[in-house]
Amino acid sequence: MHRALCILSVFLCLTLKVSAQQDYFETYYAAGPILKVVQSNFKFDNGQINTLETEPEVGYQFGGFFRIQVNNLYVQTELLYARTQNTLVFRDYDNVMGFNPIAEFEFNSLEIPLVIGHFFENLRLETGPALSVLMKGNRFFLNEKVDVTNDFNKVSLNYRIAVGLDINDVIFNINYEVGLSKTGESLRNFVGTDVRPKRTQIAISIGLALHRHKKRQ
Repeated sequence: MHRALCILSVFLCLTLKVSAQQDYFETYYAAGPILKVVQSNFKFDNGQINTLETEPEVGYQFGGFFRIQVNNLYVQTELLYARTQNTLVFRDYDNVMGFNPIAEFEFNSLEIPLVIGHFFENLRLETGPALSVLMKGNRFFLNEKVDVTNDFNKVSLNYRIAVGLDINDVIFNINYEVGLSKTGESLRNFVGTDVRPKRTQIAISIGLALHRHKKRQ
């Protein structure tokens, strides 16, 4: 995955160099709202957790985006409010055979991605990092709600590769994202051992460019 990110980054840098050699520049500015639905699937090896009973982490994000485009190359940033929920089923908890309680987690955070991308007609290819700032975390377990905000990293870093499509003022994206999720931290903190689940995260987003401006130089 990291190799793919490096290759894509080199490709985009070479494209920027070619664009800089053109005789003119067309600059576009676009901004508007965006909505994203996220699902993460996990695989991990731990005797205390039944992977077949562990539900995928699901969540949504909404906010706004701002894009600066020069010819076919662009930089885009977003500010998103994110909410994720996940459920973990513990097998024979506390060494009690047949006792399989459920722990539910809820997280609210701010997501701030910054990507660089390239247009191929209406299609786009982009990559870049995203900061995740935790605002609030709750755990529901054994009929008890606990504030776990201070048990987690306040800031984490993710990376994404995305394919997008612009149709008039509507923008679509399919993102493949990697990085430590709150589910991974939940397992480490709650189980008390170093659990590193393998994660595949797919996000589908739709946005609307309410403001566009074009300038030719």
